[in-house]
Amino acid sequence: MKKYLLSGLAIAGLMMFSATAQALDFSKPYIVGEAGYSFGMKNTGDAGILGIGAGYHINEYLRGDVTVGYRGWGDGNMKAEPSRRTDVWSLPVLANMYVTYPIHRNWSVYGMGGLGMAWNKTDSNSGAKGARKSNFAWTAGVGIDYYVNECLSFDLGYRYTDLGEARVKYRDGYVGQTSEDIRSNDVKLSARYYF
Repeated sequence: MKKYLLSGLAIAGLMMFSATAQALDFSKPYIVGEAGYSFGMKNTGDAGILGIGAGYHINEYLRGDVTVGYRGWGDGNMKAEPSRRTDVWSLPVLANMYVTYPIHRNWSVYGMGGLGMAWNKTDSNSGAKGARKSNFAWTAGVGIDYYVNECLSFDLGYRYTDLGEARVKYRDGYVGQTSEDIRSNDVKLSARYYF
């Protein structure tokens, strides 16, 4: 008798979970926190990524948000003087749109794109003067979402990100400045909380 009761409770629980999964309503605002790893390209090293933002889940297939992030690559290599090491960091602000497609119960896949601005800063102690530069920035990527319930979801995704240029002005025997494009491959884990 006991095993029939446990089996019945398990089946009821699965049916409730399935019904909840198929009836999730995400047409509401959310906040998002993200962390990840940036695989720098030829001019920057790897870096951690942190970000926060807010958005709105329009319907089952479309959502959008605005995020503010921080990336600190440490040593970057500027092409005019490759022997000089320069610290590079960025503060990107991006407006992102996601097109999602449900694949099974609480899971969906998505493609995304974002546009915005990035403020890139360099610092150097090796005969060069750091500089600040604001740039047009953009990102594009893909990923997968898991919806825990109507209040919480997680997202694991890949992004290609272009944050514009970082500049350095040299001061000892080198006249002028040099700049490098700041591009990266990013892997991010995000959590969204719905109101």
